[in-house]
Amino acid sequence: MSTSGSLVILRHGERLDYTTLESGGNWTATASRPYDSPLTPVGIEQGRLAGIRIARLLSDHSLPPPTRVFTSPMLRCAETLSSALAAFPSVTSMSIEHGLTESCNLDWYRSWSLPSSDSTWGGPPGVREEPSDARAFASASELLGTPEYLNSRETVTVAVTPRRSVGSVSQYSYARPESRAEQCTRLRAAAQGLAASGETILLCSHGGPCTHLFEELTGKEWKVAGNCGYTAISVYKWEKKAGDEEEWKWECLKINDCGHLGGETLGGIME
Repeated sequence: MSTSGSLVILRHGERLDYTTLESGGNWTATASRPYDSPLTPVGIEQGRLAGIRIARLLSDHSLPPPTRVFTSPMLRCAETLSSALAAFPSVTSMSIEHGLTESCNLDWYRSWSLPSSDSTWGGPPGVREEPSDARAFASASELLGTPEYLNSRETVTVAVTPRRSVGSVSQYSYARPESRAEQCTRLRAAAQGLAASGETILLCSHGGPCTHLFEELTGKEWKVAGNCGYTAISVYKWEKKAGDEEEWKWECLKINDCGHLGGETLGGIME
């Protein structure tokens, strides 16, 4: 006997800290949550267009529309989903899933916690500083957005509901960063833990996690998938055979699709 379903994973839209950096500014330096950039207005629109594109892709593959939706606890992901869900009015809420959060590796911590951090992944080139933000040494789970926080944001227009996550990043900090292998395991556990028989589940995460999930589910190198740009969409079908040990079979129907942006890859994450 087997069960099957589908999963869509969406990367968030254009983020404000990166566009500020590109224009010569430093959003991180004055932000109260320097690790949790919101979207730009362009990113909000990208999310709306992504929702329309997801509906089209699911229809093209004869898959049902999303019935349940899960977001990384980061603000930019909740904002992206809020915009995308305009295409699915029957979905009235989203749930936080810690297993979908940003990479909790050293490069992430150095992008926001150093005295000279400016959102550059890994920290400013050539800088050999230690964190000045004490939050870098706390549990990563303490940095994640809560339903109360996300629901208080004007740009999050779909209700965010609490739930018990299938993944956790509570063990990670600057002193104990997440390894690449640990992130891959976390993403697989989230995908399998959130999958539901006969349903399409929609997830929103980040460039690195979306890329590493492709590797985990397909067994292929990330380079095969190409850049995971802003609001890139990937669609998977899965089948699980029941037995002494559950056996999952994943098929990637679409990877890093940006047809809603004219096929252009913006803000691509290569690793």
